[in-house]
Amino acid sequence: MRIVLSLLILIYSSAVFSAVTISQSFKVEHQVKLSYTLSKYASLNELLAAPVEWHSSTQVPTGLRPVAKYLWLKIVLHNTKNSLTPVLVSINNNLIDAVTAYHVRPNHPIFSLDMGDALPLIKRPLKYESLVVPLELQPQTQSHLYLQISDEGVITAPLAIWEPNEYLQFKGKFNLIFGILAGFVLALALTNATLYCVTKKGYFLCATLFIATVWLFNAHIYGFGYRYFYSSWQWFQQYGQGMMTLLLSALLLPALSYCSGKPLLAHPQLTKRKAILAILCLFLLVAFLPVSQSLLLALSISFIVSVLIIYTLARVNHKSRNILIAIALCHFIVISYPFTVELGVQSGSFLNHLGYFGIFAVEATLLSYLLIRLYIFQRDEKLAKQQQRLAHTQAEDALLKEKLKLQEQAQYDLESSIEERTFELQVTLRELEDKNQELERMNMEDPLTKVKNRRYFDKRLQMEARRSRREQTVLSLVIFDIDHFKKINDKYGHLAGDQAICEFANLIKSHLRRPHDEVFRYGGEEFILLLPNTPEEGAVGVAERLRVATADLNIKFGEDTLKLTTSAGVYSAVVSDPHNPQLYTDNADKALYQAKQQGRNRVVTFKPNQEN
Repeated sequence: MRIVLSLLILIYSSAVFSAVTISQSFKVEHQVKLSYTLSKYASLNELLAAPVEWHSSTQVPTGLRPVAKYLWLKIVLHNTKNSLTPVLVSINNNLIDAVTAYHVRPNHPIFSLDMGDALPLIKRPLKYESLVVPLELQPQTQSHLYLQISDEGVITAPLAIWEPNEYLQFKGKFNLIFGILAGFVLALALTNATLYCVTKKGYFLCATLFIATVWLFNAHIYGFGYRYFYSSWQWFQQYGQGMMTLLLSALLLPALSYCSGKPLLAHPQLTKRKAILAILCLFLLVAFLPVSQSLLLALSISFIVSVLIIYTLARVNHKSRNILIAIALCHFIVISYPFTVELGVQSGSFLNHLGYFGIFAVEATLLSYLLIRLYIFQRDEKLAKQQQRLAHTQAEDALLKEKLKLQEQAQYDLESSIEERTFELQVTLRELEDKNQELERMNMEDPLTKVKNRRYFDKRLQMEARRSRREQTVLSLVIFDIDHFKKINDKYGHLAGDQAICEFANLIKSHLRRPHDEVFRYGGEEFILLLPNTPEEGAVGVAERLRVATADLNIKFGEDTLKLTTSAGVYSAVVSDPHNPQLYTDNADKALYQAKQQGRNRVVTFKPNQEN
């Protein structure tokens, strides 16, 4: 009897409803043609036996909230292939309470499958975090898929039909990106936990709890938490989203208060004990309400809190106000999206893409950055106060003439300690600069000669100028220019010119003996040699050896042999104004100009009388 009834329904549906065609080229269909109805009938037999009004659509409409009814979806599948074809029907919302799928095929028993958030993972036929219905379509036949969906809140059930291999490729990429984001967020949580253990600062503990909750929240809503962590804890699977939504807002508020330097949403009548008591009461209320009301209450409170935080931060005069507002806006987005879906304002699931998790990752990153910067500022401020107290103590000790010797010894010890700290700080800064230079190597290296470019030279010159001023050592600068380089380009071509520039650069590098000596391509055929802690005689000696080596250099280009000469300008001095390192390049360039004027192929040092 059921088979006859199924055949009648198939014949009727084929004349009324549009079918999803499964052809040879079929990969995926996101705009699934379906029909839906709200019915009190819980079984397929009762539904098929009763007169039901079906409505055609391409997705489940917005704002459907069945009360004492079931949402039934009907999808007509037409397999045009000549072979048995497997397909997967995915429901891109892991948080639906219950889904029962019925596959009605001609001359076959009805296949049924139970899924949903309210069903323990161990009882699900497919132990998978996503809601997927596997189907086998008979060749050259038309079949029907009925989906009975039950949920206490607004139903959001975006559907897609996949070819199995295409779905596996999609899930592989999806899970890979999710794993990267989850690993990044977990690393942020562990970083803040480590900083808390080292510094004992409360805001790092608050950030650790917030970011850890972000990690668990996204694992929960994307289905991985229920699959891997608490598969037998059904209550948390249903109430976890509301509980963690409320917890995120409760943890973000003190974290942003630390960053802004003032308590947010504070009130004279609201003490810390009362605030904690109110939060605990809200958690208890969320835990004991029905699931749909619990989630709606948690989202409503979090939405109001996020709006108030944005309003308060917009009125705060703080140097990091823009970053604070960006964090609050990120939180507003991740709260308002599911809130509007739960209200039925918009349809579509935010769980079929990872942009939602990405916004959480941006929020966690900005928060960690602000807290680290806050700690650095507090540490520097504390150090400044300690130095002020130390100076005051020294001034008082200076008035005690009878203890002059002890005071001098104490002052000597203090200066030694400060010098050690300064040296350690310089070493640390140099290590950081080395790491930054390694990261920016591709942007600071000349692509032709593989030596550092002018951009890196400007930074290096600034650093060496400060060192020369601090240590009172001579800094030497040599500018080389290949003589008559334009003639080489005109006669042999630009490829020969490029080869000549590379050979000249390699020649300069081969003559460098110390780690801190470095060559830079300044532009065109000009190169700069930076020689820290080198007197003028040493710089002139290096330049002269390079000049002689250049004249002896034979460059093979095809059947031709290129000969080069070079002119060099040298400037050496102890830096007196580290804020004007351009003076070095100007004076060395003047010396180079003199070398060109005097006939090229020579080394000229800058003298003060050359300025005019």
